[in-house]
Amino acid sequence: MNTVLNLLKGIDAIVSKVTRFICIASMMIIFVMFLLNVFVRFVPIYNFTQTDEWTQLFLVWVIFFGAQELVRTRGHFIVDVITDRIVGTPAGKICRIISTIIEAIMYATICYYGFVLVCRAQSYMLTITWLQKKYFYMVIPVSAFFMTCYSLRDIVQAVKMPWRAENKPT
Repeated sequence: MNTVLNLLKGIDAIVSKVTRFICIASMMIIFVMFLLNVFVRFVPIYNFTQTDEWTQLFLVWVIFFGAQELVRTRGHFIVDVITDRIVGTPAGKICRIISTIIEAIMYATICYYGFVLVCRAQSYMLTITWLQKKYFYMVIPVSAFFMTCYSLRDIVQAVKMPWRAENKPT
């Protein structure tokens, strides 16, 4: 069992590094395209007609892969007004289990319909005529798959939580 857990932790570390690299590289590409686009407006040596679509592509990748990394680290936005008051109680455990199940269902749904979208997308980009839109949208099911895996991890951890905390946080 330890071997499997170590393997999963290794895969998780690799996925995290790749995800962070993609996000950082995408943001750098967007920044460079922005600077070049501003430069060529004043020094008209080249017309960047594809800048908008490349920016959209990389922004979508940053958003979805960034969301994936936030789900992995549990750094995403949550509303915890009620749950903070019931943490460490049986109601808190039940609330945690229910919320993680809802998250898993949502991520699995996004993954499924993202996959359907990728399979149905046959058109090409407007100014990047060689790039099919399915590559634009492929980030949706890929990131949602990993988000689903991370939410399943959270369900297991929520079920393993004790019913009562020994020292309830104040």
